[in-house]
Amino acid sequence: MELPPEFSFLHGKLLSSRVYPEFFPLRPEDRVLNAGFGDGPQALVYAGSFRSMLGIDVNAERLSRARRLMDAMRIAGVELSEGNVERLPVPDGAFDAALAIDIIEHVEHPDVFVRELFRAVAPGGRLLITFPAMHDRFVDAVAALSRFFTRRPPHAHAGRWHPDEHQRELPVREWRRIVERAGFRFVVSRATTMFPPLHLYGMPRFWFSNNLIHAFDRRVASLPGVQLLGQTVMAAYEKPA
Repeated sequence: MELPPEFSFLHGKLLSSRVYPEFFPLRPEDRVLNAGFGDGPQALVYAGSFRSMLGIDVNAERLSRARRLMDAMRIAGVELSEGNVERLPVPDGAFDAALAIDIIEHVEHPDVFVRELFRAVAPGGRLLITFPAMHDRFVDAVAALSRFFTRRPPHAHAGRWHPDEHQRELPVREWRRIVERAGFRFVVSRATTMFPPLHLYGMPRFWFSNNLIHAFDRRVASLPGVQLLGQTVMAAYEKPA
């Protein structure tokens, strides 16, 4: 998919987002909630496979950029709204599916956020949600090595909530408990990729762009237990009918 020059920074994100429709396909009749819409790469990879998508994000600047991207790429059926995902401005049971990609670790109150997702999804509806696994540990280890050799002090946390900061580190099993306590029923999970985030250090994302490597990676990323060693775990849930 060719992106306008203004959005070339999204190329890698768009490439890695190919895993979501592979793992969690949408249906043409689906009304979809996308919580934490950001710049909208999921809307691009799912384009044409949903009836409508409402993207909610707290960052007005990103939403403005996303609107321009949706227009430039002629993505139909997407509506965007500024708001806090812990207080979704939607009626009960309004959606057939919800996407919560790379967001649960950013919210102030994960339990409140997931209960809002449960409220927004219709009985029988589905949820795709991701949990951080080894990505942050890898990045933290590299940062620690860098500080050791450069003698730089560690980054100080701002001390107040910021949507771009990770708020807590929990094991995947605890993230899953939070979702299940809200009422969702677990269906299946796998890692997004078993490769570490080498792209952060200038390496092309061959583990997504090479189809043979991607097929092998996808198979390994589906293995129980092993998937916990991947960058991120994505899980599918359903709301009991």
